[in-house]
Amino acid sequence: MTLLDSRTIDLRPASAPSSDALYGAACLDCPAARQNVFADLVGAAPGTCAFSRLSLEARAPIPGRWFGTYMIGLVRRGVLIRQRVDSLGRATAIDAAGPGCLIPLGEALGSVAVGGYAATRVLVCVCPNDVIGRAVRSGDPTAPDLIRLQSEALERVERIADARGRATVDERVAALLIALSETLAPPRSDVVIPSGLQQRDMAALLGVRHESVCRSIRKLESRGLIAREPEGLRIADRAALLAA
Repeated sequence: MTLLDSRTIDLRPASAPSSDALYGAACLDCPAARQNVFADLVGAAPGTCAFSRLSLEARAPIPGRWFGTYMIGLVRRGVLIRQRVDSLGRATAIDAAGPGCLIPLGEALGSVAVGGYAATRVLVCVCPNDVIGRAVRSGDPTAPDLIRLQSEALERVERIADARGRATVDERVAALLIALSETLAPPRSDVVIPSGLQQRDMAALLGVRHESVCRSIRKLESRGLIAREPEGLRIADRAALLAA
């Protein structure tokens, strides 16, 4: 594991056009500004942004200390595969979070034990437990924003769980591709699965062998339902893929 960066986000200089972000947020691709959430935390005075920016190299595990220090993270770039396990080490939920997606990290959000890894090189903006806790207790607009983003995260987990429960591997892969295209990385085009998300990552999400996913992808490709492009897998026939 390589932890590349850990520092407070620098706020945008005053000379930058005000239209670049919704409320003067630090970074032009700030996931909070893009979704118009957590304005009181990221739209503060220069040098006071509550979020810190952390990076992981592709295939690096999520550091355990993240789960004890931070309550939430917003993926800015890349894709994180996150999983929960019970006290016996059995997986109970798995999630794939892309740009703009919230990842629950804090113990207050109900994890018994948590883990995961960076499917691609990842940049995440994280907020400490105490900051989110104070904001929620004070009744500021952070609370509804947090509830909405947590609901979106739960929807992704449920969609992946539904795909895992399909009868055949081919059906599981088709359902997963639809789920990822619709929930992985808003506002990404809904027909592209990013190239950094590899077939072994899909196998991990589905709980099946890597070779089985490869065979299913080839079948779907041969039927013209998906196509490989430089930026990733494109869903060529959504209706047929839904029916697969």
